[in-house]
Amino acid sequence: MSKALKDRIRIVFFDIDDTLYSKNAGLLSPGVEKAFRGLKRRGVIPAIATGRARYIFPAPLEAVIARTGVEHFVTINGQLNLHGQQVVTDYPFAQADLERITAYLVGQGMGVCYAERTHMSVISMTPAFHAALVPIMRDHSMDRPHEPGSPVYQLVVGFRESQLAGIEASGILDHGRFRTVRWHEDASDLLATEGSKMRGIRDVIGTLGLTLDNVMAFGDSLNDIEMLSEAGFGVAMANGHPEVKKYADHLAPRQDEDGVWRALVELDMIDPD
Repeated sequence: MSKALKDRIRIVFFDIDDTLYSKNAGLLSPGVEKAFRGLKRRGVIPAIATGRARYIFPAPLEAVIARTGVEHFVTINGQLNLHGQQVVTDYPFAQADLERITAYLVGQGMGVCYAERTHMSVISMTPAFHAALVPIMRDHSMDRPHEPGSPVYQLVVGFRESQLAGIEASGILDHGRFRTVRWHEDASDLLATEGSKMRGIRDVIGTLGLTLDNVMAFGDSLNDIEMLSEAGFGVAMANGHPEVKKYADHLAPRQDEDGVWRALVELDMIDPD
């Protein structure tokens, strides 16, 4: 890749599931640590941008983060953004909205989890929703209750695509103030419409004195569209959703083919050894 790209990119944000890590196999791509270290040797910051909360990162990735000193995190789809343990920005639900939306979803028999500041709490559960959550929660417990009044940043909801029209017709999304983003046939995230990984990325790079032209982003899923389309350079995984690939500047090999490391080498963002 041209010298101009490696000269202008100063930070690279990585999605986790099916980009760095296979949630179904429970395996981290073997080149992730080499990739993070290689970027840092070039003076480029490796960072995370994920739908996951910080406390449910996969254990193998946590170990790499600890060894390589990664410290910038866009989490819960940009609703809670961190520098180390310090909150950069956060966007919790208003209590009235939370109660109204939850009451409808639970009343329809749907599974609901809350993504909170320090833990996930289960409000209601179904067998299909539980099966969708198992790969995400492989290393973590969901047995902590919600404390009334505790900030909630995102709802994770168990419903199928065929039920979306009913949700939209119900009015709980408040005429476009809220949206759903599907990540499994039986599960979607529900968050404020303006909420996205891209908003979190803007917040984080603002603290670093960087612009979007300095940002590279890797992703595979529908919640990655904003960051791939608006970052200075977007990379989609070959195993990603077909719609996501339309917004990328480059296509990386599959996650299970060490796609992140291989793409960074191909783009001359890291050395090959």
